[in-house]
Amino acid sequence: MKEDNIKQDSKVSIIVAIYNIEKFVSICIESIVKQDYKNLEIILVDDCSSDMSGKICDEYAKRDNRIIVIHHVKNMRHSCVRNDGLDKATGEYIVFVDGDDWLEKDFVTYMLKVIRTTKTDMAINLVNFTTRDTKVLEERKIEVWSAEKATAALLYPKIPVGVWNKIYRRDFIEKNKLRFHTELFTAEGDRFISDAAQRASNVGVGYKKVYHYRLNNSQSATTKYDIRQSLGAIKALLDIRKDLILETPDVLCAYNHHLWWNHFWNIRQILALNLKEKYREKYKASVKYVRKNFIMAAKYEESLNRKVKHYLTGVFPISAAKFINYKFEKDLKKDLKNIENKR
Repeated sequence: MKEDNIKQDSKVSIIVAIYNIEKFVSICIESIVKQDYKNLEIILVDDCSSDMSGKICDEYAKRDNRIIVIHHVKNMRHSCVRNDGLDKATGEYIVFVDGDDWLEKDFVTYMLKVIRTTKTDMAINLVNFTTRDTKVLEERKIEVWSAEKATAALLYPKIPVGVWNKIYRRDFIEKNKLRFHTELFTAEGDRFISDAAQRASNVGVGYKKVYHYRLNNSQSATTKYDIRQSLGAIKALLDIRKDLILETPDVLCAYNHHLWWNHFWNIRQILALNLKEKYREKYKASVKYVRKNFIMAAKYEESLNRKVKHYLTGVFPISAAKFINYKFEKDLKKDLKNIENKR
């Protein structure tokens, strides 16, 4: 099936979560409306933005009848945003896009190629562009993974997590009553994709950079320290474990490794925000967990370099957290400077 000749007989619903991103939202919407696959339903959910984001969405809707805009009257966060989009969607396929990201013009075409070629319930893409990595890679052969392999890879996480850069059959989502858990403050996407992968007959796997993931939005949860993020991620993983269907050795190893990293992330957050006294017990618990389980975490790493990093992190968790925070902040400053230079 050639991508240029892919049939445009199936409607694809693209659900976009939008909140206070007036600097980026036009780039995102433009990349969607200019897709070479035209049979789209574009659902823009404005989560009560206080800037011009919602008005920008309305202007695009006036010019393109494929666009539907939903305005929240109060901020409800990503879970409710995406659930509203799912409830509104009528397409055969579902795609989620973060409102500050953007797409290559053949994103939909390629993702449809992957899910149709493999005849699977969902498809994931192993690679994507970022604002720090613009290198084009050679496209690789499409694969089919079992539900177990895909779930383990997503839980690990060895591949990009989040609901973006993936495509789902809507009848599969509805049959399994898949929705985002509104009680979660963060990692609601991790919960959704792990729930989906476990229930899929198989998962299609592509390898072509067609999604641009932004790392230089200073207001994004991925670029700001917030203790609710790390504590929420630990809670989300514990909930995933409680409801885990595929309790195989590979899936459990992946889960345990991810939980170890989230405890390390919690140490990073607490140190960065100077909250050791306020969260004394949680801080001590995370330090203890990282020190106690680093051999387990390192065991399942394939490269010697990563094994060594795990050992060093386990032996010196506080020093490792401070070093990674320093590097994180340095890289973010560079990214933000690049934005200013491009204006």
